[in-house]
Amino acid sequence: MKKLINRIQLNLLKTYLRKFPVVAIIGARQTGKTTLVRNLLDQKRAFFTLDDPAILLVANQNPQSFLEQAPYITIDEVQRCPSLLLEIKRIVDQKRIPGQFIITGSSNIMMLPKISETLSGRIAFIELEPLTIYEIYSTSLNTPKAIEIITSKTGNACWKILTDLKITKLPLEKILFNGGYPTAWLEANDSLRQEWFRSYIRTYLERDVRDLSRIQKLFEYQKFLALTAFRSAQILERSNLAKDAGIPYTTAGHFFDLLIATFQLFLLPPYFRNIGKRLIKSPKLIWNDTGIASYLQGITSWQEAIRLGRDSFLMENKIALELKTLLSVYLPSSKLFYWRTSAGAEVDILIENNNRLVPIEVKWREEVSLKDIVGLENFLKDFKNSAYFGIVLYRGKQLLKLKENIFLVPFECFL
Repeated sequence: MKKLINRIQLNLLKTYLRKFPVVAIIGARQTGKTTLVRNLLDQKRAFFTLDDPAILLVANQNPQSFLEQAPYITIDEVQRCPSLLLEIKRIVDQKRIPGQFIITGSSNIMMLPKISETLSGRIAFIELEPLTIYEIYSTSLNTPKAIEIITSKTGNACWKILTDLKITKLPLEKILFNGGYPTAWLEANDSLRQEWFRSYIRTYLERDVRDLSRIQKLFEYQKFLALTAFRSAQILERSNLAKDAGIPYTTAGHFFDLLIATFQLFLLPPYFRNIGKRLIKSPKLIWNDTGIASYLQGITSWQEAIRLGRDSFLMENKIALELKTLLSVYLPSSKLFYWRTSAGAEVDILIENNNRLVPIEVKWREEVSLKDIVGLENFLKDFKNSAYFGIVLYRGKQLLKLKENIFLVPFECFL
């Protein structure tokens, strides 16, 4: 039996169950939502999955009776029966019991009509992403190294934390190529993993997409999937994407909404303040799993990713995803951005936390020169009152100061 991997959201889930009558765990299909609520959560309760046609039929026919079968209930894939949410509201309003309902969904149930208003004040949300590097390799889920670094109050404090950290060797290529879906990560056979990816996409198209939208030509949507995967960690130009896909701009917008609603990708917004510079205002596209993104691009080996020049994009994508997941648990009020001026000065990833800014550059190479940090220097100069240091992540093994407040940090020291 394969060992269960503890998730960083588990303690948050337990906290919410003591405070809210309804807790929703949302995220892409196969991220481990069911495992979290059935195996990792040590609490006895009735469990029903609406992926089972018989159970779905009963839930649709009589939601009230269905929800009164046990005092504590978990409902898997609740988006398949929206009427249950209205009945949950009625039950909770009659008697508010903490932890009464756990619901999971592989599409964003808050995007269904009126659900946000219906359960407002009664529900807490946890988004479950694919496995992070931290979850896979950490022996004790203490505060992650990245969080310690990000929350440093000064450049000197950050440097002290960095010099105290131990570098643990990580198989970065394997991490990027396998992705973070638990089944794909745990599969040792490359061919079987590729087959799993193929099955995942087929199931996603035939179930989640058709459940949410009446798309007649799924091959158009599948082509759109691949084209968005090719744009991982790149600034999104929606009109160009629609043109390349050979579909109207409005259709591309609809497809894009579906990708976001089903947690296949997220958008990294640009950061800008009125500092007298023209800034890029389009978001950067981040795929929710580098394994799936690689598969959709037709990449069947890491050597092929290198040959096609996709390796650096996959690494930047992974860092953004890793930070999004860690921040959602450990610094939930923080925000994630990127920064780029129309003149080309850029910072790959920017974290805003407690009115402080931490810029991060991602370099998928073993050597970094001063010309590689021009964008970072410009940013620190422009935002000197709120950004006290910058981080450059790279493949080298040495922790170095490029400038007094710019630190060259190995990936393994940060992750």
